[in-house]
Amino acid sequence: MAGEQRRRGTLPVQRMRSGDHAFCRYAARPAWDLVAAFVWRGLERGERVLVCPPPQTGQDEARAHLEEYGAPLDFACERGQLEFSSMRRLLHPAPRFTAARQWQRIREETEQALANRYSGLRTYLDMHWVSDLGADVEEVVAGEANAAHLFTARPYSEVCAYDTGAFEPAVLAAVRAAHPQDLLEAPGMLRALHTAGRVRLIGEADLATRVDWLAELREAFTRVAPGGGLVVDLSRLHFLSVGCASDLLNLATDARHDRIEVRLDRHQAGLLVRLGCHYLRHVVLVEDRDS
Repeated sequence: MAGEQRRRGTLPVQRMRSGDHAFCRYAARPAWDLVAAFVWRGLERGERVLVCPPPQTGQDEARAHLEEYGAPLDFACERGQLEFSSMRRLLHPAPRFTAARQWQRIREETEQALANRYSGLRTYLDMHWVSDLGADVEEVVAGEANAAHLFTARPYSEVCAYDTGAFEPAVLAAVRAAHPQDLLEAPGMLRALHTAGRVRLIGEADLATRVDWLAELREAFTRVAPGGGLVVDLSRLHFLSVGCASDLLNLATDARHDRIEVRLDRHQAGLLVRLGCHYLRHVVLVEDRDS
């Protein structure tokens, strides 16, 4: 919910919501599929969406890139729900970047969005604006690290996209650490994070990722000794297909674990129930309200 930043971690762009301040990286060419998913999710949620592409990319070109991954955006642009802008325009009439000026303008834009009856504001910032404006990189890094107040008091979310060829590795490491969330590089990916007695699956579990899905689940099940407990965390999974859900239950059926706790959202829980997970007494579904 707005006003509460989520714990640090990786998430798919479709899982972003108010209060999230996320870092993403790309090499040479922006991940337009990621930007499109971010934009469409905001439009669906009734938010106002501000897109600041690389300074060398014009509004029409940026819009054309997004429309490659979805329907025409005429309706959203014409009514002002979607706007293509730039950091230069956002800061105007200030002659140079300061974090204070950026924060002021974000607060103003968020309040204006609410006044226009949108549910909040979300912004995509391509960080090539730093060199375009001749901004001090250390000041930018400090601004990223101290921006939490923008996200804790209002319905605002932001993606900061860094071209790995335009910033030094030390800068990228610093700004990544300054963001509470990291984004998967593109929609349609699956990532697994294994820790003792736990696996977190992030992204999408479907036909395209099913081989990896099965491999990661099997590894998680074999890491825990028979009679032990396992947590399967699906709370940052954007999509779970019927086939992949069935894979999980088939593995759980044959497992010799005393307890398999599955953390998931309401829709994922409904799918597993329909597939018969209630017949597996050692499988416990725990709805994660933070997902």
